[in-house]
Amino acid sequence: MPSAVLMSAYGAVEGRIETLTRRKGLRFTLYDTLNDKAVSCYLEEGHEVLMRGAWGRRAIVEGWVGRDPVTGRPLTIRRVRHIEILSDAESGTYRRARGVVPVGADGLSAEDAVRRVRNSGG
Repeated sequence: MPSAVLMSAYGAVEGRIETLTRRKGLRFTLYDTLNDKAVSCYLEEGHEVLMRGAWGRRAIVEGWVGRDPVTGRPLTIRRVRHIEILSDAESGTYRRARGVVPVGADGLSAEDAVRRVRNSGG
């Protein structure tokens, strides 16, 4: 049975940069935000400056994204052209989340809304 061909297009993937190596080329691993799966990223010679201060940080990595043809999940990013470092969310910011509709001062807190749904069984 022939192996599946990787779909590839220029794009970007958001995640956390966890591994960085110079052996056999400039490479790093990005754990994508959506699936928490490893995406192998490859820098071209001379683009080392893109990685300055990126290790362990959340980032958006831009380049030629190779995806699994069945699931669409990103597997590789080759010829990385841009890395945008993102700030980490402050601790507890989820408590301010209420949804996409603005809620007045007397609206439910995030904890109360989750509790209400959980206790109602649906």
